[in-house]
Amino acid sequence: MAQIQRHLVSLEMLVDDLTLLSSNECSTNVHLKLIREYRQVLALLLESVQQETESSFKKWLTPTLFAQVFENKRMVSIHLRLLDYVLTYWQTMQKVNDIRDTNFESNADKRLDLLHVKAVKAKSQLKTVASAMGQDNYSRFLALINLSDVEWQWDVIRARY
Repeated sequence: MAQIQRHLVSLEMLVDDLTLLSSNECSTNVHLKLIREYRQVLALLLESVQQETESSFKKWLTPTLFAQVFENKRMVSIHLRLLDYVLTYWQTMQKVNDIRDTNFESNADKRLDLLHVKAVKAKSQLKTVASAMGQDNYSRFLALINLSDVEWQWDVIRARY
């Protein structure tokens, strides 16, 4: 029981850190590191609440900022999935940029093509989950982890991928 409270406090602290990032710091390694830490704690929270009922889960969330974000226990796993897609996309695009900048060998075109496919797949999967959860819930997700870049916004995700 105390674990759940500890995880919620850790998540709130990470959300505070994420929202304190300036617009220049968004989409940087610092931002990525904080999102990874947030994902790790969220996974621990999901594990801790497995044995809880929906009602007791709601009681744990009531005094936190997550009361409006996690309507039920399933939303925690949905947020984890979205975070995985975001992280996969960012890591893949970092690899693409590294190849373009430093390692343009004969097989680089093939690697770039494969990495682009992986990035598009991650965004497409994110679009599918985001569409299923709805614009309001998706917007709350973006606000939590401070994804304010245009490429992550609802209209762009829905239009492109």
